[in-house]
Amino acid sequence: MNNISKSIGWADLSWNPIKGICPVGCWYCYAAKIYKRFKLDPEPWADIAELNAVLDTRRTGKKIFVCSTFEIFHPITKTLTVRTPGKSISIRDVIFDVIERRPDLTFIILTKLPQNIDRPMPKNVWLGVSAETHEEALGRYAILLGGQAGGNDGDVRFISYEPMLEQPDLSHYIPDWLIVGRLTGHGKERDPKIWQLMSIREQCIYYNIPLFEKDNLRPILGDKLVQQWPKEALR
Repeated sequence: MNNISKSIGWADLSWNPIKGICPVGCWYCYAAKIYKRFKLDPEPWADIAELNAVLDTRRTGKKIFVCSTFEIFHPITKTLTVRTPGKSISIRDVIFDVIERRPDLTFIILTKLPQNIDRPMPKNVWLGVSAETHEEALGRYAILLGGQAGGNDGDVRFISYEPMLEQPDLSHYIPDWLIVGRLTGHGKERDPKIWQLMSIREQCIYYNIPLFEKDNLRPILGDKLVQQWPKEALR
């Protein structure tokens, strides 16, 4: 597990029990560039040591970003197996088993494939969809709410707009939490305009949505970022 409290900001640690290049193939994926640069094994594989790291840690009350470099609901995670006494189990099933065994930790999951969610979420999971445009956010969040993830008042369902490549209209969906960030490593031509970010702040206040502006927005917004977590009351 890696400390990401400064780089990601909205979580404390990343947990990546699946290694290899994510098959979703986002054109801006930083992890794929790292694999190619250092000539790492691109084929997906289960990292057992990393898998057990969550069970072994004595840390409690931490927010864990699950599979920050891999799409946990890609079909390949159902066929990638871990050998246990008497049988093989899909890495996806093992990951959720570990999550349920650590109720003292909060696990944060982001997906671009909510249509592949195949189970209710444990109570200690915050489940979100990642989107770059309004249409992606609208479609994916609707699937998230209507799919197999389950849901009740104790669960968090959210949207991560990173990289934000289009202005969102939150009147069409009111998530429990909204994360916003810019595209990094590709120049500034796709940066959101400050008026767009101010509009998001106003919408979040109006709809009482906790907002987390990532640190990579500082070049646009300066040091006064809004960084809230779910269930915080906006003021």
